[in-house]
Amino acid sequence: MATIPLQLAQRRLEAGNGVSYPEGSPAGRAMQDLGDELSAVAERYRQMKERQEAFDAELARRRFAERIAQAEDEVAANAPADGSGLHDAMYGEVDPRSGQVVKPGLFDTLFDEALPDIPESQRADFARQKEPMRAAGSPRMAQRQQAQRDEYELAEWAKVDTMSTSSIAKGDPNDIGAFEAIRQNGSDLIAKIGNPVIRQAAEVAWRSNTAKALVQAMIAQDPKRAAEMLGGAQAGSRLKYDTAEAVDGSNASGISNAAIADGAGKLTPVNSSAQAFDRSISSTPDDKSAIPLDAITYLKPGDLAALRDQANTATAAQLVDARAKVQLAEQNAPAVIASTGEYPEERPTAQDFVNIYGLKEGAEHFQAFDTTSNVAAAVFDMRRAPNQAIHAQLRDFEPGPNGSQEEWARYEARIGGAEFVLSARRADPVAYVSQMLPGRAPDWDKITTPEGYKAAITWVVAAQGEMGFDKILPLPWTAAESLAAKFIDPSVPWRQRMTDLSTIFLAVRDPRLRFGMAEQLFASGLPRLRQNAATDPKLTPADIQAREDALAAALLAVALHPARSQYNAESFWLQPVQAADDVARLMAKGMTLGHADKAAASLSSLFSDKSYEELLAAERAATEDAEDRAGSAALPAELLGGVIAGHGLASSGITLTGRLGTAALEGLTGLAARTALAGGEGAIYGATYAHGLDEDMLRGAAAGALWGAGGNVLAEGLSEIGRQVTARLTGSLEGSTASEFVDSRPAEEATDALRNEGVPTATEVEPLERFPTTGNPAAKISDEDDLKLVATKRTTTNRALRKEWELLHGKPWPKDPKTGRNMDVSHEKALADGGLDHVSNIKARTREEHIRVHMEAGDFQRWARRRWLRAKISSGEKL
Repeated sequence: MATIPLQLAQRRLEAGNGVSYPEGSPAGRAMQDLGDELSAVAERYRQMKERQEAFDAELARRRFAERIAQAEDEVAANAPADGSGLHDAMYGEVDPRSGQVVKPGLFDTLFDEALPDIPESQRADFARQKEPMRAAGSPRMAQRQQAQRDEYELAEWAKVDTMSTSSIAKGDPNDIGAFEAIRQNGSDLIAKIGNPVIRQAAEVAWRSNTAKALVQAMIAQDPKRAAEMLGGAQAGSRLKYDTAEAVDGSNASGISNAAIADGAGKLTPVNSSAQAFDRSISSTPDDKSAIPLDAITYLKPGDLAALRDQANTATAAQLVDARAKVQLAEQNAPAVIASTGEYPEERPTAQDFVNIYGLKEGAEHFQAFDTTSNVAAAVFDMRRAPNQAIHAQLRDFEPGPNGSQEEWARYEARIGGAEFVLSARRADPVAYVSQMLPGRAPDWDKITTPEGYKAAITWVVAAQGEMGFDKILPLPWTAAESLAAKFIDPSVPWRQRMTDLSTIFLAVRDPRLRFGMAEQLFASGLPRLRQNAATDPKLTPADIQAREDALAAALLAVALHPARSQYNAESFWLQPVQAADDVARLMAKGMTLGHADKAAASLSSLFSDKSYEELLAAERAATEDAEDRAGSAALPAELLGGVIAGHGLASSGITLTGRLGTAALEGLTGLAARTALAGGEGAIYGATYAHGLDEDMLRGAAAGALWGAGGNVLAEGLSEIGRQVTARLTGSLEGSTASEFVDSRPAEEATDALRNEGVPTATEVEPLERFPTTGNPAAKISDEDDLKLVATKRTTTNRALRKEWELLHGKPWPKDPKTGRNMDVSHEKALADGGLDHVSNIKARTREEHIRVHMEAGDFQRWARRRWLRAKISSGEKL
């Protein structure tokens, strides 16, 4: 529908120049009707416009009202805690006489912002509503300000109430002046609270709380006295807390005037109770001041009962504490004094013992307590004395046959103190010496480097040795538990764990301390390992045992061969570099006859701040680690260096071999002469080698002489011995046992293996087989299963195994009682059958027993048949 402007709709036809019709012109009537219709349309448009603007104006008013409500909340949230300025910040200040706005507020700003949003036709009406809106919101904001002020005053009073009652409860209940001052100070502050309802409630609570705090102070000081006072206040007594007079109408004592005037000469329940309390308090034997009467009368009934229970409980607890103090002192004081030199708790007096045990028995108990305490103080001096000195003191202090009962009692007490000290030393010797010397002892929690562990272990071992400990440990148990937890942590790669632990073990050069560390780590790690295994239901007892064995084997390997363990954990591309360096170092040791470390230390001292002794110790440690990494290859590498040096000397003519006409001599005479010259030359080399290692040169010369003489005999007789051995090996079935061993080892180790393994040679088998056998017959092994067994190649020497066994068991390798020589190194599972060439697989046996074990097991025949079968298979024959 088209819109018709109002000015057009209001126009009328002019009849001045038109044609006049008697009954009106038809066109005029038509135009008149049209004008009326247009006027009606215009009127409807005007009314619609007014409604739209009124609707928009109402929406704007609602938005303004919502914004005002939001602004009031924001102003209240940002106002100070006491609500000051809350009203003025929102609605400003208005002069009550003129009604003019003196200081505009946020309301004026929001109104001015909202006015342009009002339709023009409604704007004037909205502007006239500004002051009525202010008048409506101003009381609301003033009420909020007052409420916030009331909350502020209540919160601040609560703080004062808490601090004041806490001060009363912790103070002296007999200091009535201080109590009255605190209470009056609080009452003065309450009187300034603006809200009468809050003021009245605060006053009632204040009187009750101060009374409760005062009684609590008495309970803390003298619970028995407090219980007697509170016991007189019966549940039926009329307390001021129950009446409205708690706020008004009270006299100076806090008792209501109405209660005092209740009957001539008649005591009210309150007065009766008060007098009873007054009499009981005033008659106290220590003449203590009485608690104010209103301290009782203003208590709540529930508080009165609770305080009475609290006093009774405290009284009972006081008696229990007194008994506990005496009994705990009797039980613990001697040990504590012996440990620290003083008893940290209050020592009970003779009267305390009498109160607990009675007059006669209490005196006896106190005498015993005093005696043991005095002896314990003397025992404190033992804590820093060596074990030998402690035992000497006990011997000197022992009473004679005619000693009195008191002397024997003191002696027994001293023995108990000494046992306490010695037990603490045995339990954790490292922790004990650390407690004795706190300023000098290492802080194990801060030790993270191998050098730190080395220095700490060296110190604690020296301290334990100085104090003469029976058992010396390298680590405190806390440190052992920490290292064990890291070593068995499955979240860390195995190589990393092995590297970290072996690095620490490498820093400790004493093999005994390494074994001690391994034992401590195993003892600490085993419970944790079992605990971890218990959480995995899939593990069987066999699996758990296997893990425990693996832990023991790993720690033993690290203790025996820390350098080798570290080498095995290195990356594969680093191992050849390390191996080459080790071979060069060992060959240099042989070539210089043991002087390589001294030469390297001397050269390094020219360019280092360290002393020659420190550098030499480092070089020798590196050489020792190289020998550990090389294992059985260390001796050949060193011998190779020696051979190279010897060959160089022989090429230069610096040798005794073949000199003095001995080369032309034949028979035993020639052999003896050449052997003597070789022994002399070996003595020279041995003495030189011992000098390089700072060892006994005489012993080195003797060992060199034996090596030189033995080497000459071996060299000259090797061909003949080889011929005989070969003849025997090929000439009898039993002799194939030896060839089996030769086949499973390098040629240069075959002879040593035959001798040291205790395996009979061809000349020994035939007579030994006639010996009677004992025990159960050996289990039969099929040829098929026997052919699957692969002989283990030697990874170490019998000499090294014997040394490891001695370190492990802490005693020398056994000697054969018949010959006086070392017993054989017997492998429990033979190397020919795949047994480990490890200290865990060896046992000391005499040569005769060693051979008999193999014969009873049928090993010699089985090994010979295995070689025969393999030979047939190699030749293509059918079995």
